[in-house]
Amino acid sequence: MDIVLKTRTKEHVVTFWNKTQDEEIKRLFPFSVESLEKALVLFEESMKEDALSYGKVIYFEGKYVGDIWCYSIDESDEKMAMLSVVIFEKELWGKGIATEAAEAFINEVFNKYDIGKIGAFTYSDNHGSIGLLKKIGFSEIETFVEDGVESKYFEASIDRFRGVADKKI
Repeated sequence: MDIVLKTRTKEHVVTFWNKTQDEEIKRLFPFSVESLEKALVLFEESMKEDALSYGKVIYFEGKYVGDIWCYSIDESDEKMAMLSVVIFEKELWGKGIATEAAEAFINEVFNKYDIGKIGAFTYSDNHGSIGLLKKIGFSEIETFVEDGVESKYFEASIDRFRGVADKKI
């Protein structure tokens, strides 16, 4: 599959913001950023040496189609980070793009940071994200309700990714 992970730029942030204002995407993904201006500030913070987030953009067949990032990176106490993956081109959902991108990205994160596990949240009715997380080896830890929306929390340890740590896309 023709998937490439590239470095994020301000232009990617603007495109991502615009694409993710779609009502169906907003219903499926728990976004916490409420404005493009805030998204750009967070992007600038992610570029700093001591940033607690790290991300890439996903290209499929030469076209920018989504983002993947880790946030709340904690190399001291819990030794973990949180994962988020969004393919904003809806016609590409279910094609395995997020799966391949996530496996490569997670391996990169485990090699880059001193962490032992990665967590992920998703809404309980986002069956695509739940399927992705299970497919790449995340285990469901709990179901909870926040702001009236049922969500699920998943985790995967570095051990799940040993043996494929050198996988590149």
